[in-house]
Amino acid sequence: MTSVHNAQDGREWILDAYRALEPKNYLGEFTSNNVRPDGRPFHTSRPITVLTSFLQRNAYGSAMVTFGNDNASNSNTTGSSTRVIAACTLLVGHPGPSTPTHGDIDVSVSASPLSGPRFDIGGRESVDTSSPFYNYQSGKITNVGGKSTLVNDSVPLTDGTASGSDTQLQPTDTKEIESWIRRTIRSSRFIDPTQLGIEPGKSAWRVRISIQIINHDGNLWDASLLCACAALGDLRLPVVEVDRRSGGVRIVSNEDLDGAINNNTKFERRKGQSLTLGPLPVPLTVAVLPSDDDGSSQDILLVDPTHLEEDVSSGNSVTVVCNTNKEIVEFHKKGSSTRLSVDQIKAVASMGFGRAQELETLVKG
Repeated sequence: MTSVHNAQDGREWILDAYRALEPKNYLGEFTSNNVRPDGRPFHTSRPITVLTSFLQRNAYGSAMVTFGNDNASNSNTTGSSTRVIAACTLLVGHPGPSTPTHGDIDVSVSASPLSGPRFDIGGRESVDTSSPFYNYQSGKITNVGGKSTLVNDSVPLTDGTASGSDTQLQPTDTKEIESWIRRTIRSSRFIDPTQLGIEPGKSAWRVRISIQIINHDGNLWDASLLCACAALGDLRLPVVEVDRRSGGVRIVSNEDLDGAINNNTKFERRKGQSLTLGPLPVPLTVAVLPSDDDGSSQDILLVDPTHLEEDVSSGNSVTVVCNTNKEIVEFHKKGSSTRLSVDQIKAVASMGFGRAQELETLVKG
């Protein structure tokens, strides 16, 4: 019985080494048979889980979004997950002169070494090919021949000439994700900025959406935007008291709410409320695996790519943001080699509309 287990562990070790050393060829073994390493067809997304209101102490709205299998850490599971959390905190600011009744939103995206082995302590993802430390940060320990062997579960940071692969790794740019989420939420009409106004021309809410990457296995763009929208949907503005003269704002604590009613005519009490939400901006990211140089094959489109698939595609992808009104909110292209035909763009848009219908109720509740 032991010899059978040792043989199975040996085969898993060889497979893991093949995936780490030759990611493009490893993925090609599957795509040539019209399937992906986790068993999904090209056009299928990973299952999505949305949890809201799990941060009660320091946030006015929160959400956690998971793409993939929660049990991905199990060695018998080929899938893996991307997970992010988002929390909404509030500041009172002064509205701009051109929009005296509008509040605003701000977005920050943070990562750490806990998010993935490539992230440094500052939250930057490195693809430094000269770094000697990356191969040390492996995914799991495999038992081979009675000995524990450390196996790298990710694509090594080596250049194409050294590994025989032309894969060009692209680091995750959290600042770019921040800017994109901020721009998409503002342009999508998902929230009405006038609902964030407190006193016209004097005070308004500034919603800070803090997004933390818990685990990165691909498609952070989609997960982060959906998580930010779910946190906004969970947001409830607190009860405030507004100084009638100066426009100053004070948040009324729960203790004050439970006490006597404030009869001070100097202040006006405003009720707390949840936001009335517009159409949910639903993203769909598709990685583009370029065709062979000899033109013998066509580009392969992989919906909801994993980290491995993003690496092999060298960051070439498109993200379409749609809503249930059959509107395309944004079409974003990443990578210099991303070229899509009209039929491919139509196919991506069609999948985006279907995804919007599917996720509207799940995210907004």
